[in-house]
Amino acid sequence: MKGSELSALLKRVVELVMPDLRSYYRVVRKARVVKTYASDGRYWADVQPLRNDENVDEGEPVISKVEIPVVWAGPERGIVCPPVAGAFCDLEYYDGDPDYPRISNFRWHGNKAPGCELGAFIIQQSPEVYVKITPGGDIVHKTTGERVNEIGGGKEETVGADWNIEVGGSALIEAGVEVTVRAPQINLVGPLLITGVGGGNGSGALQGDLNVIGNITVTGDITATGTIIDGGGNTNHHEHAL
Repeated sequence: MKGSELSALLKRVVELVMPDLRSYYRVVRKARVVKTYASDGRYWADVQPLRNDENVDEGEPVISKVEIPVVWAGPERGIVCPPVAGAFCDLEYYDGDPDYPRISNFRWHGNKAPGCELGAFIIQQSPEVYVKITPGGDIVHKTTGERVNEIGGGKEETVGADWNIEVGGSALIEAGVEVTVRAPQINLVGPLLITGVGGGNGSGALQGDLNVIGNITVTGDITATGTIIDGGGNTNHHEHAL
């Protein structure tokens, strides 16, 4: 018998017998996360192997502490999102060895994935908390909690159009040296109160002219180095503290 004929015969025998190769050589299979572990810089999950119809494979026990995938790598680098119990995944084995399992990826089956249009990108924790890049290139941040930015160096921000900030409570801008607001026109809407650092009396200095439409009420003295003149040009009813 020629070698080619023997190979064909052996191939046919294997096809007829249909051995369960998975009993000793592991292939990719479906699985479900049953437990996750708190972060310590290493991430695992316990997974239950499933049949192809998504039902539990009663002949397969839960596999403990299977490594989950992390996008990017390096010392304390990467994007990490530990799965929740019940999430579906694909279970693989290095070189088919059952002693070395790994989760290759997670599947949205059984869970509704975040809504995302063609051309968009979204990172979502919940429908109320996400970062999204729209197909048009807009970046949308949404959260029901707090947002904290810590920057060790400087920060520069350039806005080509309008910049609107709306705060439901109080707003605070605090600088170690000074704050500069520069514009052709600055509008302050609402009462203006100047106090000292930590409370108490404050002070203000204006370089230039001041036009007031309305009344000025002063509790204390008015000091002028020039003449105070009313609209009629009269000065005799004014007192000057020089």
